[in-house]
Amino acid sequence: MRIRLLAPLIGAYLAAAPLAAFAESSVIRLDYQLHSQTQLTPDTLAVRDALFGGSDNSVRYDDLWARIRSGFQIPELDHPLVEKWENYYADRPDYLNRIVDRGNRYLYFVVDEVEKRGMPMEIALLPMIESAYNPRAESPARAAGMWQFIPETGKHYGLERTWWYDGRRDVVAATGAALDYLETLHGMFGDWQLALASYNWGENAVKRAVDRNAAAGLATGFADLRMPDETRNYVPKLLAIRNIIANPAAYGVALRSIPNQPYFATVRPGKHMDVKVAAELAQIPVDELLRLNPGFIRPVIAHKDDRVLVLPQDKVGVFQENLRIYDKPLLSWQPYVTQNGENIDTLASRFGISADELRDINEINEKSTLARGQTILVPKVDHLDVSDRQTLAALSANRQAEPVDTGINDTPRKVQLAQRGERPESSAGTYRVTKGDTAYSVARRYGMTVEELQKLNGMKTAQLKPGQSLKVAGSTQARPPQRKGDNDTQKYVAKRGDTYSSIAKRYNVATADLLRWNNVSRKSTLQPGTLLVINN
Repeated sequence: MRIRLLAPLIGAYLAAAPLAAFAESSVIRLDYQLHSQTQLTPDTLAVRDALFGGSDNSVRYDDLWARIRSGFQIPELDHPLVEKWENYYADRPDYLNRIVDRGNRYLYFVVDEVEKRGMPMEIALLPMIESAYNPRAESPARAAGMWQFIPETGKHYGLERTWWYDGRRDVVAATGAALDYLETLHGMFGDWQLALASYNWGENAVKRAVDRNAAAGLATGFADLRMPDETRNYVPKLLAIRNIIANPAAYGVALRSIPNQPYFATVRPGKHMDVKVAAELAQIPVDELLRLNPGFIRPVIAHKDDRVLVLPQDKVGVFQENLRIYDKPLLSWQPYVTQNGENIDTLASRFGISADELRDINEINEKSTLARGQTILVPKVDHLDVSDRQTLAALSANRQAEPVDTGINDTPRKVQLAQRGERPESSAGTYRVTKGDTAYSVARRYGMTVEELQKLNGMKTAQLKPGQSLKVAGSTQARPPQRKGDNDTQKYVAKRGDTYSSIAKRYNVATADLLRWNNVSRKSTLQPGTLLVINN
């Protein structure tokens, strides 16, 4: 029945495909650097999902963080560097939320793509440590974009770099390339920690390190290999972020909520057009268009068959309808081939633009001279208006590479975690419960056990309510938690299929103890991604 109902749609799609391909191929290209890449269209994906079923996690969770937690899979790494970076990020909550604010346009899309491939959801957090979720970030090593591709690797995975466009900055294209690369790395090593190390250090370097250990009869896991400090810290950084997101209250962090719904969608305009015109058709500011499409670096969006335009989800229909009825020129810029004796000043005067603007658009510095036969971009109109100049200013800002925000300039908060041996400031030894707090997180923050907190407050259960006032160890310094070598406290992130009893059996502890350590009841259902504390 399902296939019979879809038959007309499939038939219409197959019949229309050649015509659509012919129509798109007939468009005159400003960008002659063609790159052919097979890509499923939205119609094809819709048919595939209708026939075979798609992911339903997009509707199971209201909050995107809950969806992310449900997909954590990478094993915990027993390494002091994980704790070091947990402390670093937890001490800088403003930095974490700055990353969240920067990435909230893109995170749903990345989560969706990771989930479609069945990859660990930790991968969706990787841009947090690569670029702080900034598509315009660039490192001193020339790695660029949200996923920090160097030019050679980006080219290998199909990311174009032309005069008009940098695919490494394209959120959609770069995400696809990064996930392709990570899947390839995981296929090589069969281990996600080694795959991540390879993403940072290079697969050949990791392979040599693995082979060297194997030849010496040594273990070949991530923690066992000799590697540069940057790579040594790379996986612990990601797992530290993962651990904080798995249980932010335990680290005294309040993450800003992100709705579990798409922020943007993609369209294929099928035509070249000005950046300014595209923004007008979508009825959004140019700045917002460029935040969603940071790969476009010139005043013209050069159409190619495998490129998409990213728009806010609720503006796609607006854009398509306005484009359908638009009866004005889509382009107000044109290529111009310079003649003998021409210079920037004379051309700027001829085309009604300032010399500085003409240099900036074409990235020609003041000391450079034009060569005969050089192609530059010039206006088709006589004079630029205010909105034209505002667009040029936005494009100039978009082209500028930004250093990766590492939080190094953030002042660590004075209110530290209990694991530093300090406690947050409280009012006369009291603490007011906020949303997301648990008895475990409050007790840990003040260096208490859950039992001590309950006894001090006469609580029969460990359930807390926002606004509730609790007595805490206000007059004495909080105790740091016991480290490895004391009572051998471990952390474990629950996977799909785990139960409290199976984890207790694995670590040779009583199920009742495991429940008590983590402030949960026997009736509680263990969710994938839950961070558990295990005291041996």
